[in-house]
Amino acid sequence: MRLSETTKLCLAFGDCNTEGFRTLEGPVWAKQVANALGHEFTNCGHTMSTTRELLQYAAAFPPSEYALVFIQYGLVDSWLTFRGAPYVLYYPDNPRRKLARKLVKKLKKWARHLQLQKRLGAVEQVPLEEYIKNVRSVLKSAPDSQFVLVATAPNRDTSRNPRILRYNAALANLANAENNVLYADAWDELWGNLEACLMDDGTHLTEQGHRIVADCVRKTLSPEVLR
Repeated sequence: MRLSETTKLCLAFGDCNTEGFRTLEGPVWAKQVANALGHEFTNCGHTMSTTRELLQYAAAFPPSEYALVFIQYGLVDSWLTFRGAPYVLYYPDNPRRKLARKLVKKLKKWARHLQLQKRLGAVEQVPLEEYIKNVRSVLKSAPDSQFVLVATAPNRDTSRNPRILRYNAALANLANAENNVLYADAWDELWGNLEACLMDDGTHLTEQGHRIVADCVRKTLSPEVLR
């Protein structure tokens, strides 16, 4: 797959580390890559979002209209919650959904107090099978676009990392199965520089973290692909 020389549009779907945390200095990793390529950039990153929001964003911003598309989800998808927990989309948003999310937040706080994960069973926010199905459906919608699936970064809460790694591995397998899809994984370098690459909250990438992810994505996009 080669990017068109005349079509220079770049689109990013993702969570908080694609949108960029409010205290971040400098552009997010996806913007850095787009700038390096000279592509016009549209950022559909949204904090707290999952591949369920991805489907909604892809309907509003069809990836078939873009030469290069980044997809970066997994942080919230792999988050453990209690079985049967309700989920309210973050996009598209409206007052009713905002109110519903506040109620769900209170419900989950109550659920933690009652240890419902132990009583009802713990499941990922978006189970792995659904996660891959959601990503695959977006890939299939734009066979002429070049996609890059970007691995989720490690977390300072190390109990989360085995699940994140499992979702990353599934992304890598999906990329290997598709002709127009590449996989970029900066895990090892981020893990080796965790204090410098993650903010104090242990989740959001710092300026250095974004630079490392951007460098990884650029290296993944080989000259043969870009030509």
